Amino acid sequence: MSTDTAAAAAPEEHGAGEPPVLIVGAGPVGLVVACELLRRAVPVRVVDKHRSTTDASKAIIVWPRTLELLEGTGVAREMAAAGHPLDGVRFCSSGKQIGAVDVTALRDSPFNHILMLPQWETERILLARFTALGGSIEWGTEVLEVRSGPKAATAVLRHADGQVETARAPWLVGADGAHSTVRKQLGIAFDVTSPQAVFAIADAPVEGPVDERRLHYFYSPRGAMGVGPLGGGVFRFAVSVRDGQQPDKELFQRALDERAGPLGRVGEPKWSATFQVRCATAAAFRSGRAFLVGDAAHVLSPAGGQGLNTGIQDAVNLGWKLAAVQRGSLGAKVLDSYDRERREAVERVSGTTDRQTRWGLLQQPAKVALRDLLVRAAARTGILQRALAPLFSQTDLFYGETSASWPVRAWRYPEVRPGARLPHLAHLAGGGDGPGDPALPLLVLSPGGAAGRTWAGVRAALLAELPAGLRILELDGRDRAHRALAALLGSAPTALLVRPDGHLLARAEATRPAALSAALAELGATTAEEERHAVHS
Repeated sequence: MSTDTAAAAAPEEHGAGEPPVLIVGAGPVGLVVACELLRRAVPVRVVDKHRSTTDASKAIIVWPRTLELLEGTGVAREMAAAGHPLDGVRFCSSGKQIGAVDVTALRDSPFNHILMLPQWETERILLARFTALGGSIEWGTEVLEVRSGPKAATAVLRHADGQVETARAPWLVGADGAHSTVRKQLGIAFDVTSPQAVFAIADAPVEGPVDERRLHYFYSPRGAMGVGPLGGGVFRFAVSVRDGQQPDKELFQRALDERAGPLGRVGEPKWSATFQVRCATAAAFRSGRAFLVGDAAHVLSPAGGQGLNTGIQDAVNLGWKLAAVQRGSLGAKVLDSYDRERREAVERVSGTTDRQTRWGLLQQPAKVALRDLLVRAAARTGILQRALAPLFSQTDLFYGETSASWPVRAWRYPEVRPGARLPHLAHLAGGGDGPGDPALPLLVLSPGGAAGRTWAGVRAALLAELPAGLRILELDGRDRAHRALAALLGSAPTALLVRPDGHLLARAEATRPAALSAALAELGATTAEEERHAVHS
């Protein structure tokens, strides 16, 4: 399969009236890709073989970093209002707490809580945003064949009325789930592994003293159990079981009694199911003009509820890059970073969730004792909190050449260096409603110790060396987040380039902008010198 960069620095050409991006799959991840493109004025076509959005709760956990990204998409506040917030996570062994993580301690994010929100509600909110941006979905449209050529992708579609169409688009995004037809048609390998664990899941009411502000993990010799409050006295259960056990009320009651202690009476489940834990990562997230996102690219262990969150991060990462290339704001080589950046992130999250699953299923007394000892020691010393709060929340995610070896910042948040999520203002970087090109990085200016005419001169000289069209955010000290970031940057006048997904692209002293220009040129952006040359020629 080809992963060659499509050589294009100008807006992609396509047929009159034909959207340049075809998205297969209208679940949460596909809808986020679509919204990220539409809000940057890139038309999309979205097809889905189903007849409507889901009516099941499915993925229910939304972590802080995901809400930061969705703030730019325009849905985070509505999601937060619709869901049930949690303060943190508890780990218990044989009914006794051995450690806890407080997500409210994340002081550099406006979303310092865990959001419990049924997937049907997430899809409803995203669909409303997608529709408001002018999008529509072709429900009941199934993809039969996919081909990715050097200049376009082709898909054979069968519509709800049986009509078959051959569609052609410069770009195609496969967001069609774990059994992705797009991935199979592209011939991309998807080797599935399993920790040999079967879980019964249900949403059920509980009458009793279960804390509704915490996500609970109960480990015991009889198995593992996760209990997540959904609000209103309803809880999501995930219980390790033997293959063939029925996911009925009695099973969940017995699991609660044996693994957590007498915490209440389980009511009749609203729905229930069993599944075998399976994990897989696609051999490639890109094949020429086609990309994979979400479950089409990777399936994670359900421990920690990271699957939906990781998929949305795929969507935002790809969305701004694809929009920038299609608009002609950046060169097509920026798309080469999608596979590398997201693969490294997925492998890191996958490793964490897999270890969490296996640790929870330990039964040998010696290994259980060692696990509990390590967790208790980490909790007493504060390492558990400092390490796991940003890890679970994915606020410590790093993009860059050293991203695979980027350590968990157990002692403090990442410093302001290229590749890191920008503390305090990460949720603002993706905003596209202000002046400037929403597909280009955000220029953040910090006066530091400079003031008055001195800063005005430095600012003017800096802007003269950078391309027009950059969105600009000046740290004026009136906002708490502005002040916090300015404090991290120090007293020297500083300029930052922040990617639309909130990760730092480049940092430089405001009087020496060469690093900023070089970073933009590396992305394929037109430099200020090239702009001046174009005008005079």
